[in-house]
Amino acid sequence: MGHVLHTERLNLTLIEDVEARELADGINRKGLRWGPGYPLGSTLLRAELTLAAAAQERPLGPFGAYQVFRRADRRVIGDVGFMGPPDATGAVSVGCAIIADERRRGYATEALTALLAWAREQPGLTCVLADTSRSNVAAQRLLERVGLRRVGEDGELLYYML
Repeated sequence: MGHVLHTERLNLTLIEDVEARELADGINRKGLRWGPGYPLGSTLLRAELTLAAAAQERPLGPFGAYQVFRRADRRVIGDVGFMGPPDATGAVSVGCAIIADERRRGYATEALTALLAWAREQPGLTCVLADTSRSNVAAQRLLERVGLRRVGEDGELLYYML
């Protein structure tokens, strides 16, 4: 089994190349139960990013995307992850998405908090970046709740950093 992070209610399981291909193709060979609306658009984008990096022989490794798996009912309810390993300055970008039926229950906060705790232990990492739209107040609150601060804006986009 690949890289897994555990929280009180969730398992965050790294999406490896094979799973990324299957997600992109809408296949669920692992037999996990997908919540309604999963995979999300962001899941498919993260799967494509994982595949593109592998094709360029620059796999994302643990700085890729993770499926958010709720242990209580053995269901995948979203994804959380990085947009790749730290860049030359030591910065990484993060994102998180939970299916509509499971929002406002603390899952995004729990998942992103665990991912950030893992990131803090990684050598060479200097900061974590994120962005969201001005209209996505829930995402703004999530980023602030897990410790990121707003550091800039550009039109509709707001930028955050830890």
